[in-house]
Amino acid sequence: MLAREGNMTTKKKIGTVLDEELLRRAKMTAAREGIPLSVLLGRALEAYLRPGKGDIVAETWGIMKADADIVKRIMEEEESYLDT
Repeated sequence: MLAREGNMTTKKKIGTVLDEELLRRAKMTAAREGIPLSVLLGRALEAYLRPGKGDIVAETWGIMKADADIVKRIMEEEESYLDT
């Protein structure tokens, strides 16, 4: 449980069971990023629980960059494809 009070945070130790391979990958990622495993797991849990999770539009907004001409050509191709 993580509660934020200004700049102070309170933390609670938990126990859980994870798949060995998942835990190994998490440890390797934490080591590569130079952060504690608890920080990596906390970030992952925060991302999973954030509002809008599962909203594909919100999650991918702005990922692909395309100028207006490319978007227009794609839309025209899709429109003709859907008419068949």
